[in-house]
Amino acid sequence: MWMLLHGFMGSPRSWERVLAASKLPDEPSAPLLMGHGGDWKGKRVASFEEEVSRLLAIATTMTPPRYLCGYSMGARVALGMLVSGSDLFEGAILVGVHPGLDDVEARAARRAADAKRARDLRRRGLVAFVDAWEDQPLFTSQRGLPAATLGAQRQIRLSHDAEGLAACLEVLGLAEMPSFGAALSSLEIPITLVAGARDTKFATIAQNLSSEAHLPQIVEGVGHNVVLEASEAMAMALKTMEQRIHG
Repeated sequence: MWMLLHGFMGSPRSWERVLAASKLPDEPSAPLLMGHGGDWKGKRVASFEEEVSRLLAIATTMTPPRYLCGYSMGARVALGMLVSGSDLFEGAILVGVHPGLDDVEARAARRAADAKRARDLRRRGLVAFVDAWEDQPLFTSQRGLPAATLGAQRQIRLSHDAEGLAACLEVLGLAEMPSFGAALSSLEIPITLVAGARDTKFATIAQNLSSEAHLPQIVEGVGHNVVLEASEAMAMALKTMEQRIHG
């Protein structure tokens, strides 16, 4: 059984195209990350570590064998779950993952950037924030996608609450997570590190994090959001992980 973790401003619906292509035998667990959804206050946590613990508790209720997959922010949270509870999972896929910041100055700069984003959400509102978010160079590769696909993604983003997303940035932002690079290298469970070839930053990260147990998968022709841009490749990655474990 898979647990699927969406990225910032995503939702369980972000996985619909992947699931349609994969036809998994078991319905996956796809919880909302802290700050997302209309009832986010009921799942509020005070730290990155608390969110990891909350999701690990959900994972214990899943039917074995258990697999974990996360995209972007969800991949970072998934990495924290693997470090804290690798014995729960048979394998994992991390899409566009960042292992965390070692440099103090880089951490401070990212915290300041996320604090500004949180202020923008609270002051300017959700629509203006989503407009600016979608205009980032990181997502340039998505501009050739069908209008219906982009419209569905925007609808998901606008379904959230501005205050919830601001709180999410303050708790789950990159500056708030520990640096897991060394811990990742010691994990023995199979992990696939997925990145889009047009997302050179994260493709390089995936290759640098690779090892005998942790294999990079660089998907040609797409950017950061491989889940959205290459759903069939992601569906194949899920099946390949299961086959890698159980043949």
